[in-house]
Amino acid sequence: MSKKLSVVTTVYNGQQYFDRAIPSILNQTYSDFEWIIVNDGSTDATAQLLAEVAKKDARVKVLSPGRLGFTKALNYAIEKAQGEYIARQDFDDISCPERLRLQVEFLDANPEVGVVGCNYIVEDENRKERYVRMPATEHDRLIKTMAKCVPFAHTLVAFRKQALLQAGGYPDVEDGVEDLRLWITFAKHGWLLASIPENLGTHWVHPKSFWHRNFEYSYRQKQLAGVQWQAIRELNLPLWMGIYPLGRYVYCYLPKDLKSFLRRVLAGSKEESLEYSNSN
Repeated sequence: MSKKLSVVTTVYNGQQYFDRAIPSILNQTYSDFEWIIVNDGSTDATAQLLAEVAKKDARVKVLSPGRLGFTKALNYAIEKAQGEYIARQDFDDISCPERLRLQVEFLDANPEVGVVGCNYIVEDENRKERYVRMPATEHDRLIKTMAKCVPFAHTLVAFRKQALLQAGGYPDVEDGVEDLRLWITFAKHGWLLASIPENLGTHWVHPKSFWHRNFEYSYRQKQLAGVQWQAIRELNLPLWMGIYPLGRYVYCYLPKDLKSFLRRVLAGSKEESLEYSNSN
């Protein structure tokens, strides 16, 4: 019997993170879902540990197609998913207990919305920062945000499978900006973007993440700038907004405090600082 919601996760060598996503998803207040977890060619104990989780909870379905890479593994998982809605969840992040319930209810109530995000805590181990990021909630503001940055935490969005199929799936790129490319395509197909103004999870930024393992910082900034230009061109945003992607070429060389100032004041990122602790 098909479910309304499929949670989708890919993991590569995630042994040290079994205390994060697994309990946070299995203990959601909304419990009627399937969880598709793709073991993307792990070489540590991830496969054995996932098998134990699946034995204890029938909602968990572990797939092991071999090493595909992030976006191919996501598309593979979603191809197998039965849900009308897809909730993304990275293995090293946490969802608050009400996340799935609130996002399912939001998509039920707003059939024109293709993807919905939320507020979330950022635990930035690279910069030793901790803060709450609060995306815009209205479609028009989120569209403009795409000229400045990625509007959502990819790990904490839910979207309609129909919208993803119309977009042709995740783009077959491995540059860390596949999510922004996808939201641009959603918008071009007429889907609205939205975000729930509640803190529904925690996203870690750390040296061992996929993004930081695979790409140098300056390269990541340049790739992001290129996709920001794509948003400006394809979504008919004002050309003056080109100052934001251009700024990426300078941003990567600035000190941490100045980056925070530019992010919050000039780029308009709505954030609330929290105390950082090495124990997080």
